[in-house]
Amino acid sequence: MSVEWTILTTDHVDAAAVLAGAAAVDPGIGIRQLWAGDALQLVSDGGVVLLTLFQSRRLDSVTDAERLLTRPLSVAGDRLWWTEVHAAAQPPFRGTAERIVRSIADAAGGTAESRTVQ
Repeated sequence: MSVEWTILTTDHVDAAAVLAGAAAVDPGIGIRQLWAGDALQLVSDGGVVLLTLFQSRRLDSVTDAERLLTRPLSVAGDRLWWTEVHAAAQPPFRGTAERIVRSIADAAGGTAESRTVQ
């Protein structure tokens, strides 16, 4: 089971932001590429998949993001990059995964929005 997140940024989330965000939480996290670069997985020292980030997609309207997230957003600009993240839901990995998602969003200059009803 996973927890769904979205990272919203003004530019696409690149590998540098992923590396910086992950290292800020735990420098021992491993990163592997999936599907010819369409996704990245971050794994713990023990090989547990903490999260999977999918290639960022550009939205031409904030309204699109608000519709998909079913709530209003307070973001600057008309265009956004939408990055889907599937994060580990089981303890104790869930907390680590959430910190990594938020750290990647910070490194990319954006925000992280949970899409999972809790």
